[in-house]
Amino acid sequence: MDRSVENIHLIMTKKSLDFNEKQLPEGYEFVVYEPGMIDKWVDIQFLSKHILEKSEGELYFKEVFLQNEDLLKEFMIFIKDENGDLVGTGAIWEGKYFPEDKDKKYRLHWIAIDPKHGGKGLAKALVSKLLSIFKDKKMGEGLYLSTQTCSYVAIKIYLDFGFKPYDLENNQKGWNIAFDKINVR
Repeated sequence: MDRSVENIHLIMTKKSLDFNEKQLPEGYEFVVYEPGMIDKWVDIQFLSKHILEKSEGELYFKEVFLQNEDLLKEFMIFIKDENGDLVGTGAIWEGKYFPEDKDKKYRLHWIAIDPKHGGKGLAKALVSKLLSIFKDKKMGEGLYLSTQTCSYVAIKIYLDFGFKPYDLENNQKGWNIAFDKINVR
């Protein structure tokens, strides 16, 4: 996450469950959430600059995710490296932006990779894994995600998976910033 870029909130939607599956590189594996992983989740979010204070992440995790810990065991994924360290995380979670649209009820949520492991395709494999879970569990025909201009590297990944900018006209400034950063028009 590039905090030097103006931070403007953006939403992306995906209406099709089609995507090109991506695999984790050798030495990495997916693991599901287990009780007690909150500290690792907070660490990953902090290292990737998704949060600026660890207390912010702890509060969010407790107020949102721990309200339904059973869902966490199904819908929060971590990436473990060959040393057993958790280095990436993401979830599928019920959203708040489209409460009446059953095909946008869920979102990809809090996708983050420890920067020391960046550039290896971990985020792509994580998005692929989450989309596979969503599709396999028949959770809907589409979903969305919230992002921001300073996550333009992630936006490029989401575009590659078929997510489209939502409300492009009313969020033109933010999309222009992101598209300029990733050289997309």
